[in-house]
Amino acid sequence: MDALLPQLLTFPPHPEPTKPLSDSEYDKHIKNLIHHINTIPASKLISGVSGGGDLLDIIDPSKNTLPYLYTLLAHVCGSGSKQKSVSISDTFSPGSALWQKMLDFMERFDERQIRYAGTELRRLIDVTASKAQRVSQPWAAIPPIRSAILRVDESGSTFTSSHTIFARLCLEARAYTAALPVLDHNIFHFPPVTNKSAENIMFPYLSSHHDSSSTFITPDSGLSAKLDYRDHLIYFLYGAMIFMGLKKWKRALLFLEIVITSPVVGNVSKIQVDAYKKWVLVSLLCKGYPLPLPKTISPQATKQYHAICKAYDGLSEVFKHGILNDESDQKLIAEATAGEAWWAPDFNRGLIVQVINAFRQFSVLQLGKTFAALTVADIARRTSPNPNDYAGTGDYVIHLISTGVLNATISQPSNDPASWTLRFSDSSSGPLSRTEGQQHQHLEKETRKIKLLMEHIREADRKLSLNKDYIAETKKAKKTRLNDLEGGMDENHWMTHSDIYEHDEDMMADM
Repeated sequence: MDALLPQLLTFPPHPEPTKPLSDSEYDKHIKNLIHHINTIPASKLISGVSGGGDLLDIIDPSKNTLPYLYTLLAHVCGSGSKQKSVSISDTFSPGSALWQKMLDFMERFDERQIRYAGTELRRLIDVTASKAQRVSQPWAAIPPIRSAILRVDESGSTFTSSHTIFARLCLEARAYTAALPVLDHNIFHFPPVTNKSAENIMFPYLSSHHDSSSTFITPDSGLSAKLDYRDHLIYFLYGAMIFMGLKKWKRALLFLEIVITSPVVGNVSKIQVDAYKKWVLVSLLCKGYPLPLPKTISPQATKQYHAICKAYDGLSEVFKHGILNDESDQKLIAEATAGEAWWAPDFNRGLIVQVINAFRQFSVLQLGKTFAALTVADIARRTSPNPNDYAGTGDYVIHLISTGVLNATISQPSNDPASWTLRFSDSSSGPLSRTEGQQHQHLEKETRKIKLLMEHIREADRKLSLNKDYIAETKKAKKTRLNDLEGGMDENHWMTHSDIYEHDEDMMADM
């Protein structure tokens, strides 16, 4: 092994050259290194070195990422480290020395080098998740996999197969907060299937600077396994369930909407049906009323959702009717009890309980749309399970104000809660109103979001232009336009896709 060590450490050069390697030189040297490592049997990679220890004790994962990764996999998977089907060493488990080596690698690997070992990194992620689940410690795999995902793609904007693995682990471990560094990043891209020759002309080297992670996280790079339509549905459903656990209803609603609006051929999938049931309940918890289905959903899918999920639609209508008519929660409770045979098998009983509890909250909020002020006695009569419990109603209203749910103030002229007066405020006043500085910060934040969105739209537009079907249709349209021009049609009648996009950018510049 000592004889192989200098060869493994030849790249990247140490110390770094005065003139940095060009992308083409970097690409050439690192591919030669990978070729050399692949000729070394796994048994040699795990053999000891003179003086004791092994390669993992000598190699720095931040400088020599690839030799370290291949050696680590040889230890973890043995002779099967370079095969698709691998066994996992008994010495690799949470808390072991080998596990610690993996943790160190995931935190320190070089982001540029790792692009050339996507398949190997993904294999390490897979065996780490598998081992943690096998020993019933899914939480142990969450930090390293999270670190790997965000080190490969700091923007978190490109979906990979590792995202689904990560979300599943967080859900199993109920480590909801630990999932946020990944889930809070919006997914803008999927590993593209584009015209490879055209893509390679624009980005010939993995080592080059890439404006978007979607140009190096591709099926060929190995940084993601091949995806099918279920992978992203599962990820967003799991993500929504994590946000539900954190009671982040708005974000959960977005994730569920992505699932139910995904295109279908024929019938909606079971995953989408499960998402729709949760979407109905979360819409009540987030908005206080049932939302109409997005118009992007096909009429056929809409009919299927309503036909399969009548119990959920019925419950949401009872909720809405009760809020609008100042009714007690007795009808809602009766509807929930009658539908117990639906909620339990769907694992939605917890959400149903929260919907019942939220009924009173939204009943109070609804009063603010009709009245400017009410006494606690009036509020108790209209919303409390016990109309004579003035003290309990007063405490409940104060809780809504203190937690930022209700934008209102309460006056307490005496110790009798029945005489307390609640005054509702609009968005420009009250405890929840923004100062001028806060409003400015909010506008700046929204502006940054729009600019980021526009950047990803440009990238999506560029990738669309490389799609073979798009190119074929563009050529066909161009030919048709030339024929029409020869026939005397006004050229201004035609506007290309890029022309429209330029007008959109002009509008953004004027804002």
